[in-house]
Amino acid sequence: MTEPDRNASGLAPGFLVASPALGDANFRSSLVLMAEHSTEGAFGLVVNHASPLTVRDLLGTVSEELADAAAKAGRDGGQVLLGGPVDPERLWILHQPGVTPSGEDGELLGPGIALGGSRALLERLARTADAGPYVLLLGYAGWGPMQLEGEVTQGSWIPLALEGDLAFALPLEDRWKEAVRRLGLEPAGFMAGGGAMA
Repeated sequence: MTEPDRNASGLAPGFLVASPALGDANFRSSLVLMAEHSTEGAFGLVVNHASPLTVRDLLGTVSEELADAAAKAGRDGGQVLLGGPVDPERLWILHQPGVTPSGEDGELLGPGIALGGSRALLERLARTADAGPYVLLLGYAGWGPMQLEGEVTQGSWIPLALEGDLAFALPLEDRWKEAVRRLGLEPAGFMAGGGAMA
């Protein structure tokens, strides 16, 4: 049995930009990094909603020694993100590939962005001062077969090409607005107009 092509639709890897037509409060003004999409469903991570936890808090739950080492390396700043409402205890790690000393990276999603979740990867990224930016997320967004296609057709989501700076370089509060601009729209008008016919 062959595995389904995760990229057959062109939606993954890439981003989905939430439109004002999307009624789910979990995803209001969300920017979702799509990691997988096939006939069996879809998987993505919201990259612009902060959780109450700091990175230091989360590292401390793994071990105080790791949190201290990350602090010494300047790697314990920022917030852990809410990756989505599914499996909210599950940790995901977005990072730039090829920068950990051992070369142990997550799965490459596209140029300059990889996704993992192992303890070993977390340890290396947290301890290594020059390992490049990383983002910790709890939970994920999931869709069943044909569910995401229906939401895109209804105008709830607008696809956008994968660009790593939207996940790493921009402040959280600017990511959705910048994604809207890259779609050729103005955030204020997009929000007011709803992007739909009256």
